[in-house]
Amino acid sequence: AKYPPRRWTFGLDAIPRQERLALTITIPEPMGQLEPRDEQKSRTELSEKSKQEFLAKKAWEMAKQPGGQFLMTAFMMWMMGSGIHIMNMMFIFYQLVAPIKSLMNVNQVFKGLNDSAKELKVDITLQKLVFVASQLAILLFIVYRFGSMGLLPTSASDWVGMVPVKSASHFAAGGLI
Repeated sequence: AKYPPRRWTFGLDAIPRQERLALTITIPEPMGQLEPRDEQKSRTELSEKSKQEFLAKKAWEMAKQPGGQFLMTAFMMWMMGSGIHIMNMMFIFYQLVAPIKSLMNVNQVFKGLNDSAKELKVDITLQKLVFVASQLAILLFIVYRFGSMGLLPTSASDWVGMVPVKSASHFAAGGLI
């Protein structure tokens, strides 16, 4: 019994495309079936420009990452309120230490991209500056948060203990008549 020809076949990669198409009939391709690729297009390497664009895109993702993470953190701080309790204090101090550590290790954060950037002659200084700016913005918010909780000495009454007590220059006492 002769079987009808198929529209698509498997294992015939060695046969040129025109001969493969001759073996098939006009039945629609299955859903998701990819067209055969041209051998020349599949072997082309990424161009220098596309590598540079990819590297710049990854650097921007790393630069914007702290800002995206901090939005969730700010929401959590808002939900905790401005009361002074142990969970709030632990969370605030953790949020204070994390940006300081990140500012100390900016080159470590971008270490994976530095070598490639030098090789491809891509300047990622702007991305590093955005990273530093976002970390500084986080620090400013944390300092504001300390101030709103009343933990920063911002009023005159916070410094009363350091004001010297004045000694009286005159002394008056009542006497007996």
